[in-house]
Amino acid sequence: MLQQPLPPADLKYASTMAHYARGVAFAATAKPAEAAGELDAVKQATATASPDDKPVFEIAMHALMGEMAQRAGRLDEAAAHFKAAMAIEDGILYFEPPTWYYPIRHSLGAVLLSAGKPAEAEAVYQEDLKWFPENGWALFGLLQALRAQGKLADARTVDERFRRA
Repeated sequence: MLQQPLPPADLKYASTMAHYARGVAFAATAKPAEAAGELDAVKQATATASPDDKPVFEIAMHALMGEMAQRAGRLDEAAAHFKAAMAIEDGILYFEPPTWYYPIRHSLGAVLLSAGKPAEAEAVYQEDLKWFPENGWALFGLLQALRAQGKLADARTVDERFRRA
């Protein structure tokens, strides 16, 4: 992603999503200043977005802030941003394919697990499975949350579901 040229600025949706993706890549490669620069571009685009694009840009903005906070070890802040993104995602009419490219609950659940809150993560993954039944990523997260709580019988059942998925 970091080696690809940015789309032209007049292609606002593509450009904003590229800035988001670059921000995540910079956060993942321990380049917080560069990630912050990409976040600024996403924030600017969000401020002037059309009504159709604004919810997606807001999800991107919060998801990127969550990624950045998580990589910096600020897990409560990361969870707050992922919760904000989740609320926006939940408020969007469902389309196929979905408007946002992955269920943001997966990021929230992972941060909650990292923060030592497996019961909260379990609830997040259970809710995700209501929206996206038998989603492998949600099942994997749920499995980790159950194991972290010592719910081994439930974990075995979910592990079987995960393997089928």
